[in-house]
Amino acid sequence: MLKNKVFIVLMALSLLVGVSGVAQNNTNSPYSRYGYGILEDNAVGANRGMGGVGYGYQSGRQINIKNPASYAAMDSLTFLFDIGVSLQNTWMKEGALKESNINGNLDYVTLQFPLGRHMAGSAGLSPFSSVGYSFGGSIPNGSYTQVGEGGISQAFLGLSGHIYKGLYVGANVSYLFGNIEHTTTLLPTDNSIGSIFLKKLHVSDFRVEFGVQYTHNINKKNRFTIGAVYTPEKKLLGRAYTSEETYSATSGSTTLSRSDSSSIKSKYALPASIGAGFTYVWDERLTVGADVTFQDWGKVPYAGVKDSLNNRFKIALGAEFLPAPLSSNYFKRMRYRAGAFYNRSYLKVKGFDIDEYGVTCGFGFPIRRDKSILNLSLEYLNRQSTPTSLIRENFLRVSLSLTFNELWFFKRKFE
Repeated sequence: MLKNKVFIVLMALSLLVGVSGVAQNNTNSPYSRYGYGILEDNAVGANRGMGGVGYGYQSGRQINIKNPASYAAMDSLTFLFDIGVSLQNTWMKEGALKESNINGNLDYVTLQFPLGRHMAGSAGLSPFSSVGYSFGGSIPNGSYTQVGEGGISQAFLGLSGHIYKGLYVGANVSYLFGNIEHTTTLLPTDNSIGSIFLKKLHVSDFRVEFGVQYTHNINKKNRFTIGAVYTPEKKLLGRAYTSEETYSATSGSTTLSRSDSSSIKSKYALPASIGAGFTYVWDERLTVGADVTFQDWGKVPYAGVKDSLNNRFKIALGAEFLPAPLSSNYFKRMRYRAGAFYNRSYLKVKGFDIDEYGVTCGFGFPIRRDKSILNLSLEYLNRQSTPTSLIRENFLRVSLSLTFNELWFFKRKFE
């Protein structure tokens, strides 16, 4: 037993280190050219099948990093480990032009552990934003291509405490790191000398978020939980790099003609963010919930300019149903999930807003005598600009995660 636990810890730590080197290329959206790219929402495991609902979600068998206050709701003898991967197909349409792309990624690794009867901790690595696009076109006397890649990741440590009756509080400290690169190549029609322009944003900084949850038992079969998460505004630390190279089509060589590097502290920032939500649970079999998120992007600078981004607003609804947890019928011990969401993106493209609509469904497959769960989630999303549609995107994402549940501190007694 001890060897198994040591192996699990070593595997978790190695995955945390290994995934930090994985590039954030889990998107193929031209809209990721703007801002910090496509934002992620810390939805893991069961959250993904429930439309991303999580501010008021508590579970002793699932990790919920959307609200750090939820950690202390776990059993004091339990260790949780969750790893998730995804595969998505994106369809894009602009006028008569159509394109599709498939890509996948190792999304996140998280673990959660008790620190006594009323406290718990968590650690993990998850994406904050993703950039990935490639397109081109014609210009007078030549052509151009634009390519972007990279993203920002966050490694976090969290702590939560059950401080009074149904009241839980918690906090996450995250280290944000990563590179976002945008490359523009200009090629003249006569195959003479072209130009390559590179813009690179390197982020290396810390931020904190605070969470609270309150759970009230109405009776033996009914309870509800309300929760909220607040993240303060934060100026980003890091460097911004720009360079220009000349490109010879005949020789295939490049020559650096200009480069620059500067601090981003006064030019880039993350906004204050607040989220609130609730869940209602009946008989430990039915869970329904809703979340609302607001982020004040209009007040913070991006590339030294304020009001270049929109305030973000998102609403999500979700539900989970467990027919009969003690049944001998496997399908009655499965968890069935569904959800929907609307997101007014923080991106502003040529003066237009970006709206996202999505629906989700998912399944939780019990394994190892129902302690561990294999989560399968499907998400369909439509993303387009409004009121004028520039590029319409539709994508279908398949997510698979394994939540490993172990009675970590249980001691067997022998007579």
